[in-house]
Order: sequence, then structure tokens, then C-alpha cells
Amino acid sequence: MNTKALRIVTLIVFLINVILIFLVDLFTIEMIPDGTSGNGNPADILWFVELPMYLLLLAGIALIVHRERYLVQYNRVRVLLILLVFFAVSVLLQVDKAQRIRDQIDGRITEFGWLNQYTNTIYINFYSFLSGILLLLLIQTVVTLIRNRFYRASKPDKK
Repeated sequence: MNTKALRIVTLIVFLINVILIFLVDLFTIEMIPDGTSGNGNPADILWFVELPMYLLLLAGIALIVHRERYLVQYNRVRVLLILLVFFAVSVLLQVDKAQRIRDQIDGRITEFGWLNQYTNTIYINFYSFLSGILLLLLIQTVVTLIRNRFYRASKPDKK
């Protein structure tokens, strides 16, 4: 597959992922103060679609970054630091979101466990989506840095 087709497919998969994240948010039931819902977990079906699509998106992004050699062209240390900051912020926002949901339902639905109609958005949300992409790019940047250092070390000097 050429790079242009890969970009188009990855963009389509990205849009499908964004739509699925919004659908999971839509089908996740908000905890009401008076009681609990007995409607089951309608977002469970979306999990089985979202997770493979997300893995496909990560593979597409990894291939595009590798083929286009984006990390070789730019100052990798600066890119690494920027990615690290964005990753830390996205993880902190993810933890904050999970804590708010936990505080909202704490002690009211212990029989359901942590995968239920109220907690879907802890796992599938924009912050976890962004964190996965940033982690992938961080790993690719580190691998590129290491590879370039070994490549330079094994290359003989010309004098």
C-alpha cells in the first residue's frame, strides 16, 4: 500500500474511532442521585468495535511515521520532550476523569464491578485515545534516537 492510500485509510479509521468514542459516551449511563439503572450496558457492543479499530489506527499512525521518516527529519530530543509533556498531561486528565466517575458512583454499585453501564467512559474516552497515540509516538521517538546513536557509533569517521 502506498503512503497516500495509507494516509486516507488511517484518516478514515481515525474518524471512525472519534465517532465510536462519542457513541460510547452517548450510551454510557449517568448515575442519578435516586437510584441505579437496570438497562444493562448498551456500550458493551461498541467496545468490540472500538478496540480493534483503535489498534488499526495505531498501526496506521506507526506506519505513516516510519515511512515518512518524520522522527529522523526533526530534532528528536525536542520532539521527545514535547511528546513527554503532552503524554503526562493526557494521563493526568485521564486519571482525573476516572476519579470523578469513581467519586460519583462510589459505594452505590459494588455488585457490578468496574466494567458496567456507568464506567465505560473511564476506559474509552478522548484522553485514553490521545494517551495511546502519544505513547506510540514516544516509543517510536525513543527507538529512533537509539537506532541513530548506534548507527552513528558503528559508522567509521572519514578524515
